[in-house]
Amino acid sequence: MCACARQGGPDGAPTPDAPSTPDAPAPDAGTITVDVQCAGLPDAGPSGDWRHTGSSVVAALGDPHHRGTDLIAVSADTTQVLDGKITYGPTDKDLEDEDVDLFACFAGAWTKLGTARTDSDGRFAMMLTGDARLPVGMRDLYLSVVGDRSGAEFLAFVAPPEQRVLASDIDGTLTASENAYPVTVATGAPTEVHPHAAAAFQAGAGRGIVPVYISARGDRFTQDTRDWLAQNGFPRGPIHLPRSIVTVPGDDTIEFKVSALQLLEPFELVAGIGNRATDVEAYTQAGLVPARILIKLDEFLDELGDDLAANRATGFASYEEIAPLLATW
Repeated sequence: MCACARQGGPDGAPTPDAPSTPDAPAPDAGTITVDVQCAGLPDAGPSGDWRHTGSSVVAALGDPHHRGTDLIAVSADTTQVLDGKITYGPTDKDLEDEDVDLFACFAGAWTKLGTARTDSDGRFAMMLTGDARLPVGMRDLYLSVVGDRSGAEFLAFVAPPEQRVLASDIDGTLTASENAYPVTVATGAPTEVHPHAAAAFQAGAGRGIVPVYISARGDRFTQDTRDWLAQNGFPRGPIHLPRSIVTVPGDDTIEFKVSALQLLEPFELVAGIGNRATDVEAYTQAGLVPARILIKLDEFLDELGDDLAANRATGFASYEEIAPLLATW
């Protein structure tokens, strides 16, 4: 069930859109979207009653691992869908048939959008249509489970077709090696980052290029991914991860990334950054020319040999090499 009408001011009028700071010019003429952020989390109110007695047992299994799916939408879309998954404990146990309140940030303040209900897989979806749709901008979203008020942050990215975007893989492309994050999950060791990667992305952001982070790591790790990007200084942008915990390298990864890149078709895709042959293939299928397919070397140099020899992509050894490109494209 879904109550999708936006609740605005005391008279019920829609809350006007604005960034969390006074409306200031974008950092560059190419920047189209505003970044609307709220300080802190919304006041969702007290916990409500569980719809099912077994839900309290699920919630007691361990820490929540809720995740919202970052919305990627073009401004002309007649329907926007906010969705996600509610789980608890080390086994990622689904919370079934329970209510989830959804909030969005407007003008630095949280506004409740409505309530959705999870299905048998712990997933929820809310459709926004008409005046309830989110306006152009990148903005904070938040989900709150009614039964215990645990929650999770996520993002909405709504932009016109002329918005420029940059697609990037994460593991081995931004992290120092392909298995750096899996090692973190297993041992707790920090996930190292490639030097100067964040600065290169910030150079692109200064030109109005919004990064979209696409990785084959499962959406179970959404919050870890979001936290790591922020802690290492990468500009904000939507994250798109598969629902499965593991996506096998090869055809399955290509299929996932091609489907993810289709979400970006309405926009101007400036470049794609990766580190493996699967990235070259996915970006090629998305229509990028070799000069705009940027491949971080050299962990998988043997795997990439044929693609590089055939000039299907452009290799780079350091992010210092591509920062000037992103600062001018």
